[in-house]
Amino acid sequence: MSDKKTIIFSDFDGSFTEKDIGYHLFTHFSGGRNRQCVEDWKKGLVSSRDTLIKETSLLNCSLDEIHKFLDDYNLRSGATNFYELTKKQFIPFYVISEGLDTYIGYVLSKHGLNELKYYCNRGILNNNRIHPEFLYNNYDCTRCGCCKGARIIDQVGKDRENWHVIFIGDGLSDTCAVPHADLIFARGDLLKYCREKNINTVEYESFFDIIDTLREFGIFAE
Repeated sequence: MSDKKTIIFSDFDGSFTEKDIGYHLFTHFSGGRNRQCVEDWKKGLVSSRDTLIKETSLLNCSLDEIHKFLDDYNLRSGATNFYELTKKQFIPFYVISEGLDTYIGYVLSKHGLNELKYYCNRGILNNNRIHPEFLYNNYDCTRCGCCKGARIIDQVGKDRENWHVIFIGDGLSDTCAVPHADLIFARGDLLKYCREKNINTVEYESFFDIIDTLREFGIFAE
């Protein structure tokens, strides 16, 4: 590992943030009508892309209303410290999300992280309706809107053997990233998934936990 370059990817909702902001946003502005969409997705009955299309179709809200709602949500403990460490040590760090830039960009900006690079789906707000746009080539993945495995491929590409890939996640939308990661930090449904599949992971609660582990592994300097 010492002769490889480190690159780190993190999910956004429930991983980089304390709570699944997208879920709470859609639940609030749909009056809970999105819950069946999520259950169908968890059962594998519909794709993430189709789920997002359905969920956004249930919303009726202005940008101001969305921003006011988002002001109650925070990043996961240690997330900003973690990002500052990656910058200090010149380690590429990306957030990858199946959510929308409508709320992701606002939350990151609110916490002074405008320069943090992230991939997600685009949300076009028109007449209080959000219309999702899917910007990226997901290669052979037909399940995702913004496939996390595909985004890792985009960054490491043909040079994969020269990279040590770290992924941080918490949910079932993160499973496409798992085969592409050398080290996985997991919690929630992703942790359960990895344990069921006998995939080695490191459990975390905060980004301070991840910082401590990466220092133990010699990836972050003391």
